[in-house]
Amino acid sequence: MKPEHLQRCQVATPPDVVDLLWDLALAERKGASFPSVLDLGAGDARFARSGKARFGRYVGVEQDSHKITQVGLPQSAQVVQGDAMAWRGAMSSLCIGNPPFIKSAHLDPHWRTAVLDRLEHESGTRLKDTANVFVLFMLQALLRTHDDGLVVQLVPYEWVTRPSAAEFRAYLHEKRWDVQVYRFDADIFPRVLTTASVVIIDKHGTKGRWSFGEIGRNGAVRIFASPSGTTKSVLPYADRDGNVHALRGLSPGGQDIFVLTEQQRLHFGLKKQRDVAPCVTSLRRLAKDTDVLDAETFRRDFVQAGARCWLIRSDKAKWSPELSAYLASVGTRWQRYSTCTNRSQWARYVSHPAPALLVSSGFVGKAPKVVVNEIGAVAVGSVYAVLTQRSKPKLAKLASRLRAYDFSRRLVHHSNNLRKIEVRQLNAVLQRVGD
Repeated sequence: MKPEHLQRCQVATPPDVVDLLWDLALAERKGASFPSVLDLGAGDARFARSGKARFGRYVGVEQDSHKITQVGLPQSAQVVQGDAMAWRGAMSSLCIGNPPFIKSAHLDPHWRTAVLDRLEHESGTRLKDTANVFVLFMLQALLRTHDDGLVVQLVPYEWVTRPSAAEFRAYLHEKRWDVQVYRFDADIFPRVLTTASVVIIDKHGTKGRWSFGEIGRNGAVRIFASPSGTTKSVLPYADRDGNVHALRGLSPGGQDIFVLTEQQRLHFGLKKQRDVAPCVTSLRRLAKDTDVLDAETFRRDFVQAGARCWLIRSDKAKWSPELSAYLASVGTRWQRYSTCTNRSQWARYVSHPAPALLVSSGFVGKAPKVVVNEIGAVAVGSVYAVLTQRSKPKLAKLASRLRAYDFSRRLVHHSNNLRKIEVRQLNAVLQRVGD
């Protein structure tokens, strides 16, 4: 893993949450001490320092040498510097901890491939290249515990439905281990935009029972009928329909480079349509009752408001002298983005068509914002594009149906009150309401 990403993704576990995870682990074994404990990505080994900890031997594995200290550790505990995903020490009765949260795009591709190969060799399951690193850590935890061992991990709740973790969930179902997933009812990591959860996987269980619920920091649990937290099942994932379908927002490789404000556009002398096209990276600045993104709304809420709303047209075969000068002014900043470094010409991205509808991927309340894209703005980043050839009246009707659909009851929590819909889930809703 790249050191800069490792440091940025590691967030210290609050002491009361450390104690809570120990309480849950001990409850699974009726209070009996664990002979051996493994902590992958141990940090400062606070899971060994907890007053609730009960173990005969503790081994923490931590890659970042700056976090490792043996001071204050029980005599039966130690922290080893190394890659937790390469750990091949003695098997443990419990694997407990808070693994790092790193998106696959931020992983060294050679390291990721090597880890996926090793995990597949041992488990028989090939995880997706897009799996977040905490999913890899959970599979490693299962492989490093005894046949009747216990795994207790603090991870984002999203893995219970995300396609990127589908193979891991299938592996758990195949093994018929008992799984409990409890999302926290409060933000235990305020600066991290994800809902934290406790995952308890009991390899001693053989009935394959899954339980979902919500947990407080005091340990009180409220059981759910579905991962959504309601009586409704989570929205399925659907492939594209030829009549109407959604696309992710364009990711050209760094909005600070490819998306400009009006002031920046004027400063570099870039002309509309020739050098830049209107785009939208977020719908948050639009009023709730906005149904249509027309020229006046775009001018008022994006251009005059100083928002990044002009997508540079470096996708074109020929660049104007002004656009070439702007791209030269970027210097080496583009090298920070893997999307750019993976292209033969760092700035020449593949364009997206202007969609009929713009839909926010994240939202608070019942449904995301949906606007008819009258000015033909390109959807960028977290804004989804809905493509269809429908007439204006039918398009307005489709937008109205999407706004009326109760997404909130069929999605898992993303962060606090924030919900986030995946593009293939939006496709499933479009196929349901789009007739």
